[in-house]
Amino acid sequence: MNRRRFNFLLSGGSFATGLGIARPSNATQSTRGTDWECWAGPNQDFSVSWPQNLKWQAPNLLWKQELGRGHSAVVSSSDSCFVFHLVGDEEKLEKRSLSDGKKIWESHHRVSYHASTANYDGPHATPAIVGNRIITVGIDAIVRASNTKDGTPIWSCDLKSKLGTQLPQSGYACSPLVWKNLVFVAGLGNATDSETEYFEERSGKSETGKSIAGAAAIDCRTGKIVWRSESFRASHSSPVLMEIENQVMLVFHGMFELVGVDPNSGKILWRQLLRKVAADNVSFTPIWDRKRRQILIAHGYCDHGAQAIQLSKKKGEWKTRIAWTNRQLQIVHTNAVLVGTYLVGTRRPSPTLLTAIDVRNGRTVFRERGFRKSNFLSMGGGKVIILDERGKLIGASIKDGAVVETWQTAVASKQAWTVPTFSGETLLMRDGNQLAALKFAKK
Repeated sequence: MNRRRFNFLLSGGSFATGLGIARPSNATQSTRGTDWECWAGPNQDFSVSWPQNLKWQAPNLLWKQELGRGHSAVVSSSDSCFVFHLVGDEEKLEKRSLSDGKKIWESHHRVSYHASTANYDGPHATPAIVGNRIITVGIDAIVRASNTKDGTPIWSCDLKSKLGTQLPQSGYACSPLVWKNLVFVAGLGNATDSETEYFEERSGKSETGKSIAGAAAIDCRTGKIVWRSESFRASHSSPVLMEIENQVMLVFHGMFELVGVDPNSGKILWRQLLRKVAADNVSFTPIWDRKRRQILIAHGYCDHGAQAIQLSKKKGEWKTRIAWTNRQLQIVHTNAVLVGTYLVGTRRPSPTLLTAIDVRNGRTVFRERGFRKSNFLSMGGGKVIILDERGKLIGASIKDGAVVETWQTAVASKQAWTVPTFSGETLLMRDGNQLAALKFAKK
């Protein structure tokens, strides 16, 4: 077993029961520990408790299958997994057996939109499983609901015509979020001359003639728009659901601002301005640090780096402020996780550094070379699983002023930019051309 020790560098439900897959991130751990039914997992923060009956050592390859383009993460429920990818001009949704990878069914539809760069082509949004339905959003911003049993189409909703959504150069990327009987999606928005991400030429109006909504709710049963929020410029980032002072709220990391939205009505509860010039590739999913009542975010191609947004309520009004800013952690294409009091991620090149920030004060407590751009899962007890873009899978522990790498294995051959999925004893991951399942040994 390869073991390294690094020193810290101190510086500065089912349909019948009400469609409830996405729970606020201060909710208790899912009772169905084998399910990973939506983007960011059962707790919406890329965390899950490590099963005590499994060995903390490199997993063994269970099966591997060829795959098309895209960055959509795998989702799983019970003994099956679902993968969403692009083959030629068709987006394919496949249901596969978790045990051997055999295809159970496949549905497909033709897409007319392709990203301008091959590495960015294919669907990016991760599906959401809810009861007997699975919700997908393609690169072309079409939301679809299909039956999980056989893949039969149920409804579709084109955000381009309904909301006036414009497609960035890499296509639509925001993962759908389901709560009760609603599917929440970002509407994106109009590009301006100051923005580095370019958009297709469109009128910026929906089929109703209204200006673009920053977010919308779709009825999961019918595919009809239930509400549209006031306008705000959304981004690639996927929304999260959280609860504070008995208020459930959606949080969107927009191109210019962080926005809190009432999921019942679409009313904007608060806005926090982040920047006045758009940051290309804002893709970081916010993390709710409920103990300190702050929302953790990271910017991509701009100088702000990581930030904590403090949330409070005074005289019935929500208030926000930037609690701290740390410019040493700029994140692109990947995520970060909360491990104890540390926000852990890899800053973008150059050089790429594995970095930890103390969320209590925003100070950098760890920077380590030797890591490529990486995605993370937090496994509880200080354990993390790291997947770097070269396909190297690493198991490590972060505690007591050091990071200890306990195992590693090579699992991919092409660029791996997608967060892995943990389902029971199995880790599911994809790269640019394959889907792999790895199984951890029991004690």
